[in-house]
Amino acid sequence: MRLKKGFTLIELLVVISIIALLLAILMPALGAVKERARSVVCRANLHQWGLCYQLYSSDWDQLPTFVGGTVGQTTYMESLRDYYDDINKMRTCSSATKVAEKGWTAWDGSNNIPGQADKAWYVDGAQATWVAADDWGVGSFGENSWIRETVTNRPEPWGSLTAMTRPSEVPLILDARWNNAWPTDDRLAEVGSETSLFNIGNWSSMSCFAMRRHADGVNAAMADMSAIPVDAEELWTLKWHRNFKKTNDVDMPWLDW
Repeated sequence: MRLKKGFTLIELLVVISIIALLLAILMPALGAVKERARSVVCRANLHQWGLCYQLYSSDWDQLPTFVGGTVGQTTYMESLRDYYDDINKMRTCSSATKVAEKGWTAWDGSNNIPGQADKAWYVDGAQATWVAADDWGVGSFGENSWIRETVTNRPEPWGSLTAMTRPSEVPLILDARWNNAWPTDDRLAEVGSETSLFNIGNWSSMSCFAMRRHADGVNAAMADMSAIPVDAEELWTLKWHRNFKKTNDVDMPWLDW
């Protein structure tokens, strides 16, 4: 009688153990590759936004004017709509496409929700008078609003691309928790934890951008039309407005909690 050949139980266990070990080694590497791919897509979207600003600047010889509470002059989504054809996918980072939960904030009972490192922000067009009622209302990027002209004639804003002597240091739009912010150099570590960010007083500060969405920081579209990664602590080394005092010594341990 011929005996049938096959694996013994011990041999099967050894093979299964080897496969499990290989998976344990490969999975983190695959996850890192996937995140790098998402970061590349994010930078591609931001680069497109940079081109939109350039086209606007070419047409009007300035960057958009900021008029608070006005449709078309408060957010980059409305100001640049003619230049990006209202493409929804261009308004989100591939690492933050899901909308943040409403429970994070209840500052005034509205439906406007700030985003998180891995979540998009949301604006309710029916309640927010500064966006069109039919606006998609979702995004995971935010504008450096210091680039805009303002009706108050403050000396800090840039107002135009030609006013920037070192455009590679000036951020136009970045990964963000809200659609715009006015970072200042006098508030370094504004918040003690991520949850305390969701006080409305912090939405328009540097905290809007200070997070680790991609590796150690965020992606940013700069005024020289480049799209680059920026570590969270290096956000203060950028030239946000004309009089911004840059610093390299910023410590935010709460980002690693």
